[in-house]
Amino acid sequence: MFKTALTLISIAMQVGGLVMAAVGLSNTFRDVAAPGERFFATVLATVLGVVRRLWTGFKRLCRRLLGRPRPTVVHGLGAAMEINFAGSARGIVTFGPLPDPAQDADAFKAAVEERLNRVFTLAQDVQYDLGRETKAREQEDRKIGNDLEARLTARDEESKRATIRGLREQTIGFFFVAFGLVVQSYLDLAF
Repeated sequence: MFKTALTLISIAMQVGGLVMAAVGLSNTFRDVAAPGERFFATVLATVLGVVRRLWTGFKRLCRRLLGRPRPTVVHGLGAAMEINFAGSARGIVTFGPLPDPAQDADAFKAAVEERLNRVFTLAQDVQYDLGRETKAREQEDRKIGNDLEARLTARDEESKRATIRGLREQTIGFFFVAFGLVVQSYLDLAF
């Protein structure tokens, strides 16, 4: 009677442990997986990948033991392309006609100096505007970067909490299974 009760308790503990582990695995997957992703499809794909790797390793071992050459594998060439853009700005400044230097050299010199000063002033204004826009863009980039970093940190914390919850359920389930196995082993040895 006592042995039967302990056997039933150990079986119940093992079944309960397996159920808890299964619930933990399911919850972990549900919390981490993309919406609509199926659990068994990814598990089967993983298992098939492992079986393929084992089969490939077995075939290679057989080929090596039998002294056969390694089969040729043809790989397609991939291409990576990087595009960088460095912009440049061009401006055209037009002025009226210059005085004839042969007739009035001082007026020609004054007109050229005035135009050079105007071009220099325009260049300074453009440089100032570009510097201001560069600073504004850098500030916006920093703001966006900080926002993204905060969002990523929050998502990471959510993911960790969800995964830890599922792992706790799995651990409890495995402890139930282990306890059931210990009780069953004790019964096998004692009776």
